[in-house]
Amino acid sequence: MTLLVALAVLCTLSFNTTQSCKIPDDLKGAKAPGDIIIGGLFPVHEKVENLVDLKRPVNQNCKGFDVRGFVRTLAMIHSIEMVNNSTLLPGVKLGYEIYDTCAEATVAMRAALRFLSNSSSNCVQVQCNYTDYLPTVKAVVGSSLSEVSIAVARILSLYLMPQISYSSSAEILSDKTRFPAFLRTIPSDYYQTKAMAKLVHISQWNWVGTISSDDDYGRSGIDNFIADAENLGVCIAFREVIPSYSSDKVTNDRIKRIVNTVVNQSSVNVIIVFAKGSHVINLFKELSVHNVNKTWIASDSWSTNRNVTHLETIHKIGNIVGFTFKSRNLSKFENYVKTLPINSAAGNTFLEDYHWLRSICADIQNNELETCISNLTQNPKFIRHSKHNKLTNRRSWEDDFLVNNIEPGFISSIHWSVIALAHALRNLLKCNEERCQKSFDFAPWMVKKFQFDSSGEFISGYDIVMWKSVNGKMEFNHTVAEYNIQEDNFTIKDARFKILKKITSECSKHCQPGEIKQSSQGQHTCCYNCVRCNNNTFSNTTDAQMCFVCLEDEWAPIKSAKCYKKVFSFLDWTDGFAIVLLAFAAFGIVLIIVIAVIFIKYMDTPSVKANGGVMCFIMLFSLLCSFASVGFFIGTPTKITCKIRQPLFGISFALCVSCALTKSFKILLAFNFNPAEQENLKHFYKPWAIKGICTGLQIVICTMWLVFDGPQPHKESKRFPKEILLECNEGSYAAFAVMLGYIAFLSLICFMFAFKSRKLPENYNEAKFITFSMLIYFISWVTFVPVYVTTQGKYLPAVEMVTILSSTYGILGCHFFPKCYIILFKKELNTTSSFLKNLYDYSLKSVTVITNSPISVNYSSRESISNSTKIINTTLASHIHFKNSNCQTSVNSNYPIFANGRTNKFYRKRIASW
Repeated sequence: MTLLVALAVLCTLSFNTTQSCKIPDDLKGAKAPGDIIIGGLFPVHEKVENLVDLKRPVNQNCKGFDVRGFVRTLAMIHSIEMVNNSTLLPGVKLGYEIYDTCAEATVAMRAALRFLSNSSSNCVQVQCNYTDYLPTVKAVVGSSLSEVSIAVARILSLYLMPQISYSSSAEILSDKTRFPAFLRTIPSDYYQTKAMAKLVHISQWNWVGTISSDDDYGRSGIDNFIADAENLGVCIAFREVIPSYSSDKVTNDRIKRIVNTVVNQSSVNVIIVFAKGSHVINLFKELSVHNVNKTWIASDSWSTNRNVTHLETIHKIGNIVGFTFKSRNLSKFENYVKTLPINSAAGNTFLEDYHWLRSICADIQNNELETCISNLTQNPKFIRHSKHNKLTNRRSWEDDFLVNNIEPGFISSIHWSVIALAHALRNLLKCNEERCQKSFDFAPWMVKKFQFDSSGEFISGYDIVMWKSVNGKMEFNHTVAEYNIQEDNFTIKDARFKILKKITSECSKHCQPGEIKQSSQGQHTCCYNCVRCNNNTFSNTTDAQMCFVCLEDEWAPIKSAKCYKKVFSFLDWTDGFAIVLLAFAAFGIVLIIVIAVIFIKYMDTPSVKANGGVMCFIMLFSLLCSFASVGFFIGTPTKITCKIRQPLFGISFALCVSCALTKSFKILLAFNFNPAEQENLKHFYKPWAIKGICTGLQIVICTMWLVFDGPQPHKESKRFPKEILLECNEGSYAAFAVMLGYIAFLSLICFMFAFKSRKLPENYNEAKFITFSMLIYFISWVTFVPVYVTTQGKYLPAVEMVTILSSTYGILGCHFFPKCYIILFKKELNTTSSFLKNLYDYSLKSVTVITNSPISVNYSSRESISNSTKIINTTLASHIHFKNSNCQTSVNSNYPIFANGRTNKFYRKRIASW
């Protein structure tokens, strides 16, 4: 904007004025006449001397002849000659003016002013309207460095003169509002930095450093890379900048500090460098002293710089991976530079300088030739003073020195720049295969764009090269991969590219599956600790951010990468403990069947009758059901098994206890010698009613339990880490407790009745056995409650099974085993006489207790027996109310006491009551 204001002021002062100018002689370059002139800007020398302490505007001297810059000028000349020798612009000859920028913006701007000079006056005319302004040059190819191109583009944009750069990649140049006339045949750094970030990402590097030159190219390139890399989760360990316009001492001090940073950052093994080639050389020279072995990602500015490859210590630096521009077949250009004729140097000061330098260093090998040329040109005055020294008489140098300094990407871009301009001119001049129809006098802005996008860029792609040592020399001509901008991916051309994934550059080691990243406050996101996932959580990816919870039917140990299915757990039929319990239950059923057979066979014997007769079979059936209920506690719980097992046991055992209660109540009634009590109790003795009511209440309890909140199969997956417990949820535990409590209540009454009648005849004391069985029941179920409450897992049903078996075996053993023993092994006791004798002896003891005096019976004296019988009969009659009985039991006459009819009738009643 300032430039426009200044020009406007000058316009008012010098309108319609013309002043002739003289072209300065110190602008080194190459020129060729033509109908249309194309300008060129190339860094043929490396730098300008005495830039720091400049006191006044003077012509600056360049030093350090750059062979690669010289080869680039040859590429432009060769491309223009190819166009002139083709039918692309028939009847039109392209000329050129190529100037040296010396890699400095101010030098390049002087050349740009020359391009803007009027063809008639050779001066830059100040005008108010430049629409019809006709400068000498119609378009410009260059420059190389983004810093230089930006400065030149601001001047050329005033006239909308097309400027096509072959290597300036700074993203800022894509802004058409600031640089409307700037074009380029390479992609913007926007794509290069995006490709670099992707390379870092796919190589799994998350901890990298960056180094850049302090210029527009370096700053914008590194800024873009950091933004792209951080979006992909890459962290920047350090960001260093090399001054571009400071004194050598300041620059060298800064490089030393950068080297210290690189050396101290041992975990950073990958460094991205957006810098000038001269800066990279100084940096690597300093690093080689420390034997630093890193992986360097080179931007296009130095990825194919042979000054860097020729460093003696380059092998100590590490791996170098470079991004270069796409290239074409350069065989024709290689042949061109191999045989440069000396007599073509007219109008080309670059070629003159090269011929002279080449003649001085003619006897030096190719690998040292470039150093020789560079050293000769460090003092520009030496070249000027010695310029006319002897020249060789050779016609040309037919060797590969210049070929080895060809940068395929840059040379191809220069060629495409010239070809693009030629096609634009063909369209502008309305050319066909024979001639061009329009005049050559046109304003630069009329040249059309050709094969460029809206940002003025030629979208191609990048070649990725890896430097390698060949015969002791570092080479980079081999492409290992290509980057496609449109598809945003890499195409591998060489297996060496895969080596990059073996290189690690991480702040922290990767968290393995089963771990998660945990960053400390203030740390980079790439610097973290790895924390193990807890039980029942997992992470199945590397560097996971969080642990995921397993599903309800899954489990996972600590630091697990996956979840495992929980196994179903239940008391299986094949379980050893279940087999033992089933064996006991089956054995109990077998015993019941055996006992039933025995009792049926000896149904009419006193032992069977004393055991209740038909009632004993009801008890055996109920015990059999109790044993059978054990089987429903084993196996996979189902709705049927869960609903059957508890009611089956509860009802069957209640029936068994009600039978035992009936028996104990009958015994208590039969041998109660208190007439008043016996009279009151006999009204309640209804055997079938007692059994029916007691069992019926249990049936009601179980039915209500099943209807309202009965047992159901249930999968318990939370209590156990690796198992899903298949169990029967009892539903209403209150109903469960009522069922068991009701059995306990019946057992307690039975125990009280039996305990009161425990002192009956020794061999046939049913009450005593009932008492023992109830005691076993109480012990079993009192033990059951705390064990059941505290037990978890698949063996919980086994606790109840053990209790059922123990209480059932207690009743079976106490009620039926003694009778079977007498029936099978003590047959002499299984007679009515034996019963009567035991009863008689028990009666004598009872009479003694009642009369408080012993009775002595002398069986040798009939009179004594008769007197004793009278005493017993009288005593019994005074205390016992006899009930009528039709007992037909025969009396053994060996016992004279039973000769009395009334006494005989009494004992018959007692036997019948048993």
